[in-house]
Amino acid sequence: MNLDKMESGVKLLLEGMGADLQDPNYEGTPQRVARMYQEMLTPQKNNWKTFPATDSDLIVLRGHKVVALCPHHLLPAVITCHVGYIPNKKTLGLSKLARAVEEHLRMPILQEDLAEAVAHTLEERLDPKGTGVVLAGRHGCMTFRGVESDGDVVISAMKGVLLLNPTARGEFLQIVGRP
Repeated sequence: MNLDKMESGVKLLLEGMGADLQDPNYEGTPQRVARMYQEMLTPQKNNWKTFPATDSDLIVLRGHKVVALCPHHLLPAVITCHVGYIPNKKTLGLSKLARAVEEHLRMPILQEDLAEAVAHTLEERLDPKGTGVVLAGRHGCMTFRGVESDGDVVISAMKGVLLLNPTARGEFLQIVGRP
C-alpha cells in the first residue's frame, strides 16, 4: 500500500468537501485515515495448519464478525460469517476458519465475491466433502445513504455435498440458524 498516495487522496477529498485543513480537528486526519485503511486491509496471514480428519460430519464456525469495505462506496459492511465444511482427509485448526474469511479482506470486496472466495479457498486447501458459507451483512451504503435500511443482506455459497445433498445442506443451515 502506498500511504503517501492515500494521504494525498484524503486531503483532496477533504478539500473537495470544503473542509478547512488548518482547523485543528483535521490535523493528522489524512494520515489517520490512510493508516486506518491500511489496518483494515491487512489481515493476519493464515498458515492453514491441518490435522488428520476426524469422523466429524460437519465443522462450523458460527457468528464470526468481520468488517469489509464495499468497492462501490468504500463504506464498511459489518458481516456475520458462518463457515462450515465436512472433512475428507484433513481438518483445519479451528481459528483458521476465521482466517479463511479474513484473508480475502485485503481489498474492498463485494459480499457475493467474499462468500464465493471463502468457499473456493476451503475447497482448494482442504478437498472437503462439502463446504458451506453464509454471510449476513449490514452495509454502510444501504444504512447511511440511499434507502437507509438497516436490514441484512444474506449471501450463501455451497459446494460439494452441502450443495448437492438436501439433508446435509439442511443440517448446515439448521446449525447456522437464522443469520
